[in-house]
Amino acid sequence: MRTSPRRIGLLGGITWHSTLVYETLLHEGVAETLPGRTADLVIRHYDFGAIAAAQEAGEWDGLAATFGRDARWLVDGGAEAILICANTMHVIADEVEAAAQVPVINVIDETAAAIRAAGLSTVALLGTGFTMRMPFYRERLAAGGVEALVPDEPRLAEVHSLIYDKLARGVVEDEGRALTRKATAELVARGAGGVIAGCTEIPMVMTAEDVDVPYFDALALHAQAAVRFALED
Repeated sequence: MRTSPRRIGLLGGITWHSTLVYETLLHEGVAETLPGRTADLVIRHYDFGAIAAAQEAGEWDGLAATFGRDARWLVDGGAEAILICANTMHVIADEVEAAAQVPVINVIDETAAAIRAAGLSTVALLGTGFTMRMPFYRERLAAGGVEALVPDEPRLAEVHSLIYDKLARGVVEDEGRALTRKATAELVARGAGGVIAGCTEIPMVMTAEDVDVPYFDALALHAQAAVRFALED
């Protein structure tokens, strides 16, 4: 075990609420193993409004170029691995890793590993409309032996709206809690044995205490993997 943590680069601000949770979990995780020490981080924090507009316009190539350039900047600042602090932006994870030339710790891989360890193969996936509609997340889970079920329309659109119109702005309401629980219950009825909180804002309205099936907090699993990387020999 190392006596000082490796430096981790965060591509954050997607949203700022979740980036603060990442930072907290990383610091706490390092301190738990190395009392008196905290995580060694370098951070590129984005204006979420600009990111959201680019996502809506489908400017994924431009986002990949920006994130790749910024990841390289973090590496120049000493980062030995990169965390993309958002599930949706893992659509460009391979491009970011190619640009950075250091590992991008992938939230999908870490989530799939936790699901397999729990003995499950089919789970519900709640996230942004991009995460649920685009194939990248479900295909990478499938490569890890996990099938993900997503809501049908219009429920899918309702979850997406909850994330961008409410949670990304820090607005947490009972209606959001009811929606995520209802969406999860519908997917469990279709055969899901657990649920992935596949957006870093979902835990704002749904935690393990709110569901009757295994709950996989992708953000927490991602942060745990980063702590392991920071501390391993």
